[in-house]
Amino acid sequence: MNPTHTNTAAARTFSVDTTSPGVSLTGAIRSEIVKLNALRTCWWLSVITIGLGGFMAGVVAFSVQHLMADNPGSAGDAMEVATQGQAGSYFAMFLLGSLGVIAISTECSTGAIRSSVTVVPRRSLLLSAKAVALVMWAAVVAAILVVASHLLTSFIAESLSPGDIFDAEIAAMYAATWATVTLTALLGFGLGVLLRSAAGGIVVLAIILFVMQIVTVILYDITGGAAWVETLLQVEYTNLVNTLVNPGTGQGGLIAALEPWQAGIGLLIWVGVPLTLGALRFTRSDA
Repeated sequence: MNPTHTNTAAARTFSVDTTSPGVSLTGAIRSEIVKLNALRTCWWLSVITIGLGGFMAGVVAFSVQHLMADNPGSAGDAMEVATQGQAGSYFAMFLLGSLGVIAISTECSTGAIRSSVTVVPRRSLLLSAKAVALVMWAAVVAAILVVASHLLTSFIAESLSPGDIFDAEIAAMYAATWATVTLTALLGFGLGVLLRSAAGGIVVLAIILFVMQIVTVILYDITGGAAWVETLLQVEYTNLVNTLVNPGTGQGGLIAALEPWQAGIGLLIWVGVPLTLGALRFTRSDA
């Protein structure tokens, strides 16, 4: 054995290749999808979302059939039945929004986020990859929910047929439903990044989706329909969802409804604020 060769080999040290591009966004997204796939809670929430949506669609369809049996011609047209059949989407918003919270807060609370930051030092890239992976997952689950609910409703309720999914008006309503469910998952992600707490993020999400609507309606009654309360009702998250999915609803006729494009912008603001604040905190503070 050559001692000189042995000493030379032992003296070699690790050096960083400055020309290496590092982890790409595509690679980071694939890694985050693998993490979601390995997260048992992710699968449970996704299965419950689809199952609950199907259950709600079945209940609506059987109710429509029962109504038609008792009073023929009063069960509504295809569009009305299709809209009612998507009732499970409101539960889907909370469930997938909770998934968005968990997707980031679990790593933060356990300290596993440090390993992720080590692999992907650019925190903005890491956060973007996590958000894109979540949106891709939520979009697939929401699409399955919408299609499954339509098929189940159409198989039971005679006033809606499977082929009505290609009707322009119904398809637009389904697209809006799909978009709002996916956006709410991103809202949950923003709350998770900002609060770094699963419990805190889910509680705030529940307040946004359920409590605020109740509070604003009560305020509207107490104040006798004050203008500032009417504005709160218009920009309340659930009302914006209703306006986008069912244009012209306006809290069941309680207030003047916004235009669908205005509701879309409002939802983007709701999602963008916690997401932006969370991104600033994530990129400028310790993991």
